[in-house]
Amino acid sequence: MYVCVCKAVTDRQIREAAQGGARTLKDLRRDLGITRDCGRCASCAHDCLREVHGESAKPGKATRRAA
Repeated sequence: MYVCVCKAVTDRQIREAAQGGARTLKDLRRDLGITRDCGRCASCAHDCLREVHGESAKPGKATRRAA
């Protein structure tokens, strides 16, 4: 699914970047260009990073999953 419509970045691309070493939103901004324009994709992108790195979502926050 598209996570960042502004830059046409998908959850798959975020997962690949995470597997390639990206650990933070700053890394994703550098590698994929996300969160520079409107920033609405940041929470979903962060959830994707956490999922790849085996971290749980913050308490009280639902994690989005791709279909």
